[in-house]
Amino acid sequence: MEKGIHNAEVIDEVAYDTDNQELALMMNANQDWKQDDARIDEIKAKVSRYLEFAMGGQLAEAFPDHKESKIRIQLNCQYLPNDKVMTFLEGLNGILMKGGMRLVVNCTEAQDQAPEKEQ
Repeated sequence: MEKGIHNAEVIDEVAYDTDNQELALMMNANQDWKQDDARIDEIKAKVSRYLEFAMGGQLAEAFPDHKESKIRIQLNCQYLPNDKVMTFLEGLNGILMKGGMRLVVNCTEAQDQAPEKEQ
């Protein structure tokens, strides 16, 4: 199955971060943020699936050596989210922090939209 925030049924990647002693549940977003409402809906669905995976015991089963580790959800994106999406992500982080988790946003390019294609 295809990875990315558009596919809530797939856990994109899980990695153990030794520096922070956290299991990182990573989700990937390669699209621009022009359709921000659609991207927010995709993130909501993906995070919901990740929480089910973590809280339902599947994460501990898959990574028994790290079952006591803290958990973070990490959004890896190619383009910097726009203000509306960033506001949503900040609120989501606040909710996750109440549950002992956190959200990290990691962008490879510091721009808010994809470059225009040459015609």
